[in-house]
Order: sequence, then structure tokens, then C-alpha cells
Amino acid sequence: MPGLPELISHLDTNRHIVIQAHDFPDHDAVAAAFGLARLLSQKGLTSTLCYGGEIQSDSLVEAVRVLEIPIATAVGLELEDDAQIVIVDGFVGNKNMSGIPGEVVGVIDHHSPPRTPDCKFFDIREDYGSCSTIIFDYYREAGAEMDPSVATALLMGIMMDTAFMTRGVSKLDLEAFSTLFFKGDWETGSRLLKNSLSLRDLGVFREAINSCIVAEGFCFVPIQKECSAEVMALVADFFLGLREIHFVVVVEPDRDAYRLSVRSEDHRYPSDVVVREALNGIGSGGGHIHMGGGAIPTDLYPGEEGLRRRFLSALGIE
Repeated sequence: MPGLPELISHLDTNRHIVIQAHDFPDHDAVAAAFGLARLLSQKGLTSTLCYGGEIQSDSLVEAVRVLEIPIATAVGLELEDDAQIVIVDGFVGNKNMSGIPGEVVGVIDHHSPPRTPDCKFFDIREDYGSCSTIIFDYYREAGAEMDPSVATALLMGIMMDTAFMTRGVSKLDLEAFSTLFFKGDWETGSRLLKNSLSLRDLGVFREAINSCIVAEGFCFVPIQKECSAEVMALVADFFLGLREIHFVVVVEPDRDAYRLSVRSEDHRYPSDVVVREALNGIGSGGGHIHMGGGAIPTDLYPGEEGLRRRFLSALGIE
């Protein structure tokens, strides 16, 4: 299995190293980038952490502040054309992964990629619940020290992507959670994750409840109120918590595209497979068995009913 030594073997100490998370990063992406940067620094390699868009999660903004994570948007950063880029929690060519100056040397991810990454190093572990778990494994295999801030960030990344250890959990996710629970500040991490909503988000949930359409365990939720990707995910998780619902799609307009958040608790209908089939020819998407997402350019959006029917077809529901 690929690991840290192989990644380091492909890095040139004389060139700038950039660790890039996806454009609208979540706790897992930021934690993985942070943990990898600190680990590389122990090996004498300095790196810059960035993402292409903006952090839309209030709880993540607070976590970055509290844990003093040195990550910032790539906009305005002066990056050399020969910079070495290591992508975490994403893959080259994804709609939510902005191109930045430099060469993509490595990809570390736990999502199913649409194709094999075209770079010197890639470590894709689809059976892991989070990218943070992969970085934890790098520390473990290297026998490296981990400071409390990194441990807390990785713990939060694992908890967020596994819905507090209730979905897509592998044996190593459990080992990582158990170890990081005692190394990091689990109380701070849990508080930041659980306090991710505010009163202004209640209107989104009200609209979602009023607009949802249910058919044979499939729940389609079109919303018009502007909201963050984090709130969309929480709306999707809310509906999946209803005993009659087994597959959820939340869709919301965002600037020049429609964003989707997808959830599944039925192994016959993996989120990543269904969303790719439903968006074939009009957009892009991906994820895991249990959770996924996607985007459709505004000019290709088939309308609420058209999109719902695409998902019904991908699910095999007449």
C-alpha cells in the first residue's frame, strides 16, 4: 500500500510544496492537509496549505482559529509555476478542485475517483471513512509524534465524515478514533462540530420540510434559500434519519451552478454511483457509498422535476 515514504520520494526539497484541499473544504479536508503538513515538517519539508474557494462552514472557521491551522484561499497566494502540489480529500479534474500553478505530484483521498490519477503518487483508500484516517495511518507507520492540535483536527475530520462513527466506518477508522480521542481535545472538537448550526439556518430546514418529495424511500429536497454546503449536508442527514427514507438528494442554486448533497443508507444504491448516473451529461458528482455530492451548471439544469426523474431512473424507481 502507498504511504508517506513513497510520497516523500517524489518530492523535491528545492521546490515549493503546496498541500491543496478542495475549493469549499470541510473538516476532513482541512484536518488531512494540516496533519500532512505537520508530518512533512518533521521530515524537513516545509509546505503551504490552501484551498481554491472559501470556507463556508462557521464551525470550521472557528476550528481553524482555535487550532491555529495555517490554511488560506489560494487566491492572492504567490505560487511558483514549478510548485509541487499534493491534493488531499479530492482529485484532479473535479469541479470543486481549482487549478493552481504547479505540478500535481500526489493525490491522497478516500473517494472513488472517476479515473486513475495521472500523477507520480496516489493513495486512494475507498474503504476508509475519512481522509484524516489515512493521515493518521501515515503517523502511525512513521512512528511520528503528533501534537494535540493535529490530533484534535484529525479526530474532528473522522467524526464529521463518519457522522460521529455511524457510517462508512472501517477497522482503521475505529483505531484512529480511539487513539486520537485520548491524544486530542475531544471536548473542544465535539463542541465545534455539534454547534455548526445557527438560528439563521432554521429557515432552510423549514423550507426543506415544506418542499420535500418522497417516493418509495427516495426523498428529493429542492431548496431556494442560500446556505452553506455544511447546512445542506445536515439537511440531508436530517431526512435520512426518518425511518421511511433510505436515499436523499438535496439541491440548491449557488451562483453559476446547482449544488447537490446526497445520502444513502441502502448498499444497493451507493451515493457515488447513483449521483454519477443521474448527472451523466449535465453535471458531475462523486463521493462514497453512504454520502456524495455534485454540481450542475445553471445552463444545463433540467429543472426540479427533471432532476428528480433522473434520480428516480438511476435508482430504478418507476
